[in-house]
Amino acid sequence: MKGEFKKLFFYAVFLSFILFSSCQQSHVESTSPSEVSISPYFSPRGGCTRAVISEINRAKNRIDVAVFSFTSKPIARALIKAHNRGVRIRVIIDQGTARSKNCVGPVLEAAGIPVRYKKGNGGGLMHHKYAVIDGKTLITGSFNWTISAEKRNDENLVVIKGAGEVIEAYERNFEKLWEMAGLTN
Repeated sequence: MKGEFKKLFFYAVFLSFILFSSCQQSHVESTSPSEVSISPYFSPRGGCTRAVISEINRAKNRIDVAVFSFTSKPIARALIKAHNRGVRIRVIIDQGTARSKNCVGPVLEAAGIPVRYKKGNGGGLMHHKYAVIDGKTLITGSFNWTISAEKRNDENLVVIKGAGEVIEAYERNFEKLWEMAGLTN
């Protein structure tokens, strides 16, 4: 019962800040022993790209990315730097958006980062926008990793730390997507 209450509390806090926050960026820390922290960001020009890069720069062991559209050169450079310092990185990009001349998938591949391209399971889009870092941090939201998402679009991004069960669910989803994308590449 106590565990269920913690879960409900976490989700209530998370949704409250997503729905009712009026500032560009805010930070919430849980007082529960699990030390969950949630930091929401909003674009345009709300620091989403900066938040993604900051979390990439903190990575120690691994980063798994599933993102619909990826044209942000600053985020690509951060991933390449992380790769060069020994962080294991895997990236999945939607197969359709990968055809864009600005897609950074080939740049990442040239740097030695494994990239797979995937359609949606139902034949549509692989529309995810998330990253799992070191099994402890989740970056998710509507924010595509593009210049348009940072400078022009109304987007959201949430950085969640310490929410083990939630992050594990994203890790399982990524593994499934990675395996499926490997069958089509």
